[in-house]
Amino acid sequence: MRLTVYTDYTLRVMIYLALRYESGAVATIDEMAQAYGISRNHLMKIVNELSQSGFIETTRGRAGGARLARAPNRISLGEVVRMAEKDFAVVQCQDVAFEADCAVFQACNLKRALRRAMDSFMQELDKMTFEEAVCAPTVAASLLGMDAEPVALARPARGAGRQGVAVEPPPPPPAHPPL
Repeated sequence: MRLTVYTDYTLRVMIYLALRYESGAVATIDEMAQAYGISRNHLMKIVNELSQSGFIETTRGRAGGARLARAPNRISLGEVVRMAEKDFAVVQCQDVAFEADCAVFQACNLKRALRRAMDSFMQELDKMTFEEAVCAPTVAASLLGMDAEPVALARPARGAGRQGVAVEPPPPPPAHPPL
């Protein structure tokens, strides 16, 4: 299975906003488009759907932008992928609109195995939050051009079972040259 480009971009928007969450700052579509090198028009559709689905809050106007509606540790990747992906049928016969024209349809167990595989895939995405999606937040923020902003994603909850996930502390404030 391959996620659509739409879902990929949706996850990128959510990661960008997760990196901004701690500071409370909003992010504009133009900032995200420039940071990722993605079409502004694509991001407008994504931000609209994320807002309508309650994942983000948006504000119009000069000081407007988008921010997460919930803390990054309260939003799983699985929730967002389910919103963004419209079709989880791995093979044609899993599609409800499919007319069974396969000679072995009645005796085939492949569709059930693929359904179980898809369920397992989604269960893994359900286990990971946007807090955990970036193991080095300050590096990610720097790569996205957010160098001037403090970035601190909270540590994973105890017993979350996400061993090996490194979370960096917030960077020190930038040094200012003497006047």
